[in-house]
Amino acid sequence: MKQICAAFCAGSAVLALSSAAIAQQPPGKTLQLSKVVLDTESSELVARVKGGTLCVFPSNVKIPKEKKTQDYERFDNLFTESMKAHGITVVSTSSDMFADANDASKGDYLVGVTLRPTAMNLCSSVNGEKGDVAIEAEWQIFDRAAGRIVDTVKTSAVGAQAKFAVDGQKQMINEAFTANLTTFIDKGVLQKYVEAVKAQ
Repeated sequence: MKQICAAFCAGSAVLALSSAAIAQQPPGKTLQLSKVVLDTESSELVARVKGGTLCVFPSNVKIPKEKKTQDYERFDNLFTESMKAHGITVVSTSSDMFADANDASKGDYLVGVTLRPTAMNLCSSVNGEKGDVAIEAEWQIFDRAAGRIVDTVKTSAVGAQAKFAVDGQKQMINEAFTANLTTFIDKGVLQKYVEAVKAQ
């Protein structure tokens, strides 16, 4: 009986020590999307556009040159889904109406990206648009604690919309953004900073 008690007590002590060790492990670092800019100013972009459900009468259309900050909530949702799917802890504030009031709620590392479309093929009809867009992305990682950019990574990808949709052009860009993000994650640069902490 004493042996059983001794073994049980010893086992309890080991479990207590293991729990204490786990509790003492430092929390992992977090990521947060900070800004998305669509840049059609740096290089001239000519879109190939066709018309009608049969996609006929092709023509070239020059896209206006501009650098414009994109809708944060839209890309934050895409960013958050991809990060969680890859097991990386992410801070999402698009649904937090008071996120700016608490600076401490921001991620340890902020990620900003500039999207530069290099080619666009569209077919436009009464049913919407379909086609594809090629986008080069330049990602920057900002360390909030250090107050500086610690890495810049370039990727490229294509987003396609196979069927006509009223928001077809938007979906193409979403697809290209997500594909670029996946390539960015696969390079392993982000994991170097956040230690690939599993999302809860």
